[in-house]
Amino acid sequence: MKYQLQPEQAQFDNNGLAIKAGWVLIFNVDSITNEYQDASYEYLPIGVGLPAGAYLDAPKAVDDGKAIVRDGKKWIYLNDYRGQTIYSTETGKESTQNNIGDIPANYTLLAPTSEFDSWDGEKWLLDTAKQHQHEVDIAAQQKNELISEATDKISYLQDAVDADIATSEEVAALANWKKYRVLLNRINVDNAPDITWTEKPE
Repeated sequence: MKYQLQPEQAQFDNNGLAIKAGWVLIFNVDSITNEYQDASYEYLPIGVGLPAGAYLDAPKAVDDGKAIVRDGKKWIYLNDYRGQTIYSTETGKESTQNNIGDIPANYTLLAPTSEFDSWDGEKWLLDTAKQHQHEVDIAAQQKNELISEATDKISYLQDAVDADIATSEEVAALANWKKYRVLLNRINVDNAPDITWTEKPE
């Protein structure tokens, strides 16, 4: 033929070595993950095989939610959630999916709606016991802080009374703070959040 209208195509023997030099369309994968990377043309001299991580058979096109991966002699198509936020079904803590394939066991793509949610195997449900315990803990901390403040006030005022230098206002204040502390101690934090806190003395 007078003119060569197409580039010479390489031909291979049974061992994958070129028995005729020429160009070939190859499909390349990542050397670590075997994920498909791109297609390119490669010129192969006689006796040379395909580069590492290159294949002659083309993968099929996939949607964004899939990844193309080489598995031995075939292409496989795995779920691809990389970059998406996933949530621990044990703690609700979020992290980012970094690997090809299904998300790890004990994780879900569904976000909890509150810090008190628990996973029932299919969805998040509000854990009222966990929520109540959180409210009780907050109430207990507030109660302790208020009692500590009252104790500091009482200690100062009691010193003034014991030293016989208290003013009439300080004597009255001591009685009010003592009453306040007693009422604080009577508060049952298990009733949180429905607690009416005792009014602090002036």
